[in-house]
Amino acid sequence: MADTSTSPAPMQGLVLDGYTPAIPSPLNPHASSRTPAPAPMPLPREQREKKDSLKKRESNPNGSASASSLGKRKANAAHAYPSPQRFNVPPPKPSDFDPPKDDIMVSHEPYPLEMPDGDRQLYKPIELAENKRGYRYGRAIADPLFPHKQFYRSTSPPPHYARLSFEDADRWMHFTTNALITTNEKGWRMVRSNVCAREGTTYFEIKIHRGVPPEGPEPDAQGPQPHVRFGFARREAPLDAPVGFDGYSYGITDLRFETMHRSRPSKPFHPKKTKGKGAKALAGAAPLPVQLSPQDQHIKEGDIIGLELQLPSLTLHQKIVSGVYNPAVDIGDGFDQPSYFLEPGTEPPDTIRDRIPVAYKGNSYFEVLDHVASKPMEVYADRQTPLSNLAAALTNQATASKDVVKAPPGPNHEHASLRTLPHSAMRVYKNGVLIGTAFENLLAFLPPASAPSKTMGAREGFDDGIIGYFPAVSCFFGGVAEVNFGDGREGFWAPPKHLVATPTVKAAHGLQPSGEMAGQAIGVDASGEKKGWNPGRVCRGVGERYKEQIAEDVVWDIVDEVDFFMQDGGEVESGVVAGSNVPAAPPAVVLGAGRGARGVKEEEGVGM
Repeated sequence: MADTSTSPAPMQGLVLDGYTPAIPSPLNPHASSRTPAPAPMPLPREQREKKDSLKKRESNPNGSASASSLGKRKANAAHAYPSPQRFNVPPPKPSDFDPPKDDIMVSHEPYPLEMPDGDRQLYKPIELAENKRGYRYGRAIADPLFPHKQFYRSTSPPPHYARLSFEDADRWMHFTTNALITTNEKGWRMVRSNVCAREGTTYFEIKIHRGVPPEGPEPDAQGPQPHVRFGFARREAPLDAPVGFDGYSYGITDLRFETMHRSRPSKPFHPKKTKGKGAKALAGAAPLPVQLSPQDQHIKEGDIIGLELQLPSLTLHQKIVSGVYNPAVDIGDGFDQPSYFLEPGTEPPDTIRDRIPVAYKGNSYFEVLDHVASKPMEVYADRQTPLSNLAAALTNQATASKDVVKAPPGPNHEHASLRTLPHSAMRVYKNGVLIGTAFENLLAFLPPASAPSKTMGAREGFDDGIIGYFPAVSCFFGGVAEVNFGDGREGFWAPPKHLVATPTVKAAHGLQPSGEMAGQAIGVDASGEKKGWNPGRVCRGVGERYKEQIAEDVVWDIVDEVDFFMQDGGEVESGVVAGSNVPAAPPAVVLGAGRGARGVKEEEGVGM
C-alpha cells in the first residue's frame, strides 16, 4: 500500500529560502503573502581623481612631472635665481665610484657585418641606455669631491676622442670598435656624434665604403640597394629617419648629389653676392645652382666628402632667440662684440643642467628630459605647407591657431623655433674641391628655439651646454660610411686649403702658422670692417670640440657643486665642508668658481 503521508515535493527542496516567485504555484501556494527581501544597497564608487586635460597641461609651464622608465623625478623647490634641480635619489653605492665600464659590443648574427674588403668587422653595442624621444642619457660617475651635488658628475667610457655616439644612435646601427665606421642592415637609421658645433666654423669628412658603385647606380638592380646620407642634425631629429628628414637636420644624399632638408631635395648653389657691383640687383633673385660635372652626378664608393658648417657667435645667436635682433644694427657675425655685453632684453648666457642620476645595466647615467619637436616646426616640415605661397595657404586653414606659420623662417620670425641665423651656411666639398653651398640661414637652436616637453615636467628656457648641430650619418640597407673629425694622427684625408693653414693643423704637423693664415682670419667680418684676428672665423676640425666639451663639463660640474654648497648654508668647519669629510675649498675658489650669470647673482645675495 502506498504511503499517503505528506512529503515535500521533489523540486521544493532545491528552492532557496530567500527566493520567492512573483506568481503563486502548487509548489509555492503562499508566494504572494511573502514580503520580498529588500535589495542590497549598491557599493559606493570611489571618487575619481580629476586630471587636467592635455591642452591645459601644455599651457601650464609648471606642469607636474611624470616618471620616466629609469627614475622618478621629484625635484626640490624653485629658487629665485637660475639653478639646477636636485632630485630625491638614493645615495651612491660603492660600485658607483668605479670608473665607467667599457661598452659591450656583440657580433651580428647569424652572419657578421664586415667592411667591403673584409678587413674589419662591425658590432652592435648592447646593455646601454639609448636616447629615445623625450629622454637623453649620458654617463655619470660618483665622486667624493662633489658631496653637495649628490656625488655624481659627468664622465665617459673609452674611446676618448670625437667619435660616433653609441647612446645617440638607433638600436640597429653597428660600429667598428673605434666608433668611426657605421652601417645598418635595415631601412634608414641615424647616428649622431658625441660633439656638437655651437659657433664658429667647423669641418669634418665622410668616406663612403659601401653605397653607389664607382660605375654609377645599377639600373637593373633587384631589391633595395645600400645608400648613405650625412650632414648635421640637432637633438630633436629622430634616429629612425635619415638626415634631412625634418626641419631639425640638414643632409646630403649620395644618389644624385642632392641637398635634403624637410625631406625636400635641392642642389648645391653658388652663394649670392653680399656686396660689390651687381649685389643689389641679385638681392631678390634665387641663387644659381651648381652644374655638376658628369663624374660628380653621384657620391660613389671611395669618395671623400667634406662638410663645413659656419655659425655666428653665441652672442648674436642669443639676440635672435631673445627677439631683440635688429638687422640694421647687428650687421656683423657677432665675434667682434664682447661676450659680456648684453643688449637690453637679451637673456644672460647661463648653463643649467637638470639631470637625475639613474642606474642601468651596472652603469650610472644622467637622465635628461630631451628636446622635442615644436608645433610650428611640425607645420613648417609638413609637405602641405607651401613656403613659397603662404598667403594663399592661410586662406584655406584656420588662422586662429597660434601654431599657424604665417611667414617663412627668418631671424625675426614670430615663432622662436623658426628663427634663422644670419651669416650661417653649410658648404660641401668633394675630394678636397669646393662643390658649392648646400644651405644658408640655418635655424636657430638656443632656447627657446629648442625646448623639452612641458607635459613631462621639464623646465624651459635653459641651455645645458650641448645644444647645437651634431655631425650625423644615416645608412640604408648595408651602406657603410666612415667619419673623420680631424683629431687623429693623420688628420683629414682631403682638407681644403683654408683648413690646412689653421694653427691647430699646423701644430699637429709640427709647422708654424703662416702669414697667409693670419691675414685670412682678419677682416672676414660680414660688415666688411677689419677689426683684428678672431678665432671664431677660422675653420677648424670639429674634433677640437671634444676637449672643449670635456673642459666645459668639468667647469659646470664645479659651478653646480658651489651653487649647491651655498644653498646648503656654505658653512666651513675646521677646514672641512659641513656635512661631509671633504676638505673645504679656499674662499676665493668658492666665490670665483661661478662668476657667470649665477655667480654674479649669488655674490649679490640673491636666493641666499
